[in-house]
Amino acid sequence: MTGKIRIVLKIAGREYPLTIDRKDEEKYRKAAKNVNELVTLYSKSYSADFENYLAMTSLQLALANINNESKGDVSPITEDLRKLESELDDLLK
Repeated sequence: MTGKIRIVLKIAGREYPLTIDRKDEEKYRKAAKNVNELVTLYSKSYSADFENYLAMTSLQLALANINNESKGDVSPITEDLRKLESELDDLLK
């Protein structure tokens, strides 16, 4: 099963349609789930708006990525995060 598929991820209450490689669907869905869990955690812990929750979530995920890089684990997740970031940036423009 190769090729592109179109999925819709709901992140922080907003829907984001993406066209991705079929083989990466599980990664994208898991990443969206992780982001949503962190946003929910921050929203329960702090009184702020979603922009701040997303900023703190981004910071936490970036720090986790940096920690993995410093351990010598520059796994494919780095590239996946860059792709996702690029696609989300395109959607937010």
